[in-house]
Amino acid sequence: MSPLEFREAPVLDQREVAPNIFLLRVGGEFHALPGQFFLLRAWGLHPPLSRPMSVFDLSPGSLSFAYAVRGEGTRLLSRLRPGDIVQVLGPLGKGWSRAEGKVALVGGGMGLAPLLFTAKVFGRPLHIFLGFKGEPFLVEEFLPFGEVYVATEKPGYPGAFLGLVTEAFEPRGYAAVYACGPRPMLEALYEKCRAAGVPLHVSLEERLACGIGACFGCTIFTKRGPVRLCREGPVFRADEVFDGARSFRGT
Repeated sequence: MSPLEFREAPVLDQREVAPNIFLLRVGGEFHALPGQFFLLRAWGLHPPLSRPMSVFDLSPGSLSFAYAVRGEGTRLLSRLRPGDIVQVLGPLGKGWSRAEGKVALVGGGMGLAPLLFTAKVFGRPLHIFLGFKGEPFLVEEFLPFGEVYVATEKPGYPGAFLGLVTEAFEPRGYAAVYACGPRPMLEALYEKCRAAGVPLHVSLEERLACGIGACFGCTIFTKRGPVRLCREGPVFRADEVFDGARSFRGT
């Protein structure tokens, strides 16, 4: 497990890669495992909670996050400019490790956020499947790290599969699959992987409060009982969370 650190990091750059979707890069020497996340904050007392962000990319001297503006905290983050300061706490959570052999990464929408760093660390042979409701974004970032396949629910994007990424993806032949995205996508993917006898590892997209396991606000039910998403996750084997499991929120 990488050591937990709190620091203030300068914004190196930020760009809007699609409507209300941003790529933020901050400076500093960071350490993390694929699938881990950081808590970000760039304001005073309100909103009270920092925002959890998966590691999109990690390079010598910088750390990057891809995120969508969905509330007050992410709106404030989207206003940051080079030279502004961000409070960064992490790395947090449990990362995932690579299975031997050919593996696939599957991301739905902002579910691609933890997958670029994962692709860099895992290395080839690697296939990457990215699904979007509309225009694809950040696809070019993945091209150096594996064979990339794109699915979109809107026509008009040459080379993309027209439909859901779960329809475009066939799990047979892979040693393991790693995925992040909306829960219905992950459940559909799990059914295909289970039928093919291929292990599926998922990073769950849930709301987090404290992010360090103190408040139990992100507790979900699994085969082994209730666990905290921010401490025992956010990465799990899919059979742990989808086979008879339910969250406290009833999802």
